[in-house]
Amino acid sequence: MRKLGLGTAAAAALSLSILAPPTAAAQPGAPPPPPPPADPGYGAPPAPAPSLELPGGFFYRRGLAIGFGLGVGNMSFDSGPIECIDCEADPAAVGFDFHIGGMLNPRMALLFEVWATTKQIDYYGTTFFSQAMMMGALQYWLTPQLWLKGGLGLSTLSYSIDGEDVDVECGQPDGEPCTGGAIMGAVGYEVLSSRNFAIDLQLRFGSGSYEGISDQVNAITFGADLNWY
Repeated sequence: MRKLGLGTAAAAALSLSILAPPTAAAQPGAPPPPPPPADPGYGAPPAPAPSLELPGGFFYRRGLAIGFGLGVGNMSFDSGPIECIDCEADPAAVGFDFHIGGMLNPRMALLFEVWATTKQIDYYGTTFFSQAMMMGALQYWLTPQLWLKGGLGLSTLSYSIDGEDVDVECGQPDGEPCTGGAIMGAVGYEVLSSRNFAIDLQLRFGSGSYEGISDQVNAITFGADLNWY
């Protein structure tokens, strides 16, 4: 009986040693560590872009404003037109304008404006009468396409004969250009309109006044401009 008991005890111990590893392996392990916190600068959704349009249909224009254009029209003194001598048909005046500046807000721009007009005044097409204006100007959009512009600055007068400038007699000392004050107004409508680009049709009127000349020199043109914002 004692020998049987020792054998039985040994068999039981061997059985436990065989069964123990699977039982331990079956027990659940410790939970995995939590993931590291996400980097706030990586994978975050981008900030929403500003809307391209504002209430009322106005474009979200900002920063640089630049453009140029051409027009045709006429030049005159207060007392009468500036006409081509001996011409069968009076030639039109030709105008060129350029502006650069910035948007103060989506509806208003502050600009430096250059506007020059010239007209042929002889039959042979060798003599031209010209006026150039350099001004500070404000442009304001009444609607997304319709705008008004006004400017103040300086103006100069000149004659060109056979491609060479000739001084204009206006009371200035010899060798100095004929200069005076300038005022300009314009109205335009954007026939092609977007946030960064526009083509507009515009009507311009300007007047230069000079010491020594009793009449003011006026110019009016109608033309088209290309504009970038």
